[in-house]
Parts: sequence; structure tokens; C-alpha cells
Amino acid sequence: MLYNNLMSRTHLLVVLAVLVCVIAALQFTALTFHLYWTFWWYDIIVHFLGGTFSGLLILWLCFFSGYFGTPRIPSKVLVFWFIVLSALAVGIGWEVFERALVVTSSIEGYYLDTILDVIFDVIGGIVAFRFFISRSIIYEVNA
Repeated sequence: MLYNNLMSRTHLLVVLAVLVCVIAALQFTALTFHLYWTFWWYDIIVHFLGGTFSGLLILWLCFFSGYFGTPRIPSKVLVFWFIVLSALAVGIGWEVFERALVVTSSIEGYYLDTILDVIFDVIGGIVAFRFFISRSIIYEVNA
């Protein structure tokens, strides 16, 4: 029989709210003071946090919100792939969005920057997985 002590839905929402506030503050500051063009590494921080946020948000929406069926206990493997692939999809989607808006007219270094952005989105997703698992105890008890 599978028992579980997951982090509460409310706690996960609080973490998501804090993350979105931090990301919004970083984004507002970056746009106001042109930090994306001043510090080459600033974008990496925002993508890392964005990957963490998107992974946890999609995990909450699909497994804990109750919007898509009854909240259920996902396996660790399912959680890992779900979070990582969600962060990857959102990261690629964001890069397509940036390209469509012609955020930069320079193609110099564009491909390397895009690859780094997506890598850090995925790393953020992996950190989201580790965070979630470290706050959840999923164990099997023989009945």
C-alpha cells in the first residue's frame, strides 16, 4: 500500500507566489535598468527561476489543484519527467516568443544564448523536482 505525506497544496502555492514575485521583480528591474544588456549572466538567473516556477506550477495544476481530476499521488519518476519536460517546453516556448517579438536584432551569439537559456530552464526544473521531493515523503508499507 502506498502512503504519502506530500507538502500541502497551500504550501506549494505559497512557494509559487514567492517565486513569481521574485521573477517579476527581477524582470521589472532588468527592463528598467537594461540589465539583460549590461550583465550577460542576468538572463541565466531569470531562466533558472523561470524553469523552477514553471515546473512547480504545472506540477501543482496537474496533480494537486483538482482542476484535472482528483488530486493524486504521482510517482517520483513521473514527477521528475513531468517537471523537466514542462520546464523544457515552457523554455522553448519562451525562446520562440522572444524570437517572434524580435527582442534582439543581433544574431551574434543568439544560438549559444538560446541554448544556455533552455539548459538553465531545465536545470531550474530539476531543482524544482529536488525541492518537491525533499518536502514530500513517499513510501511503501507492506500491509
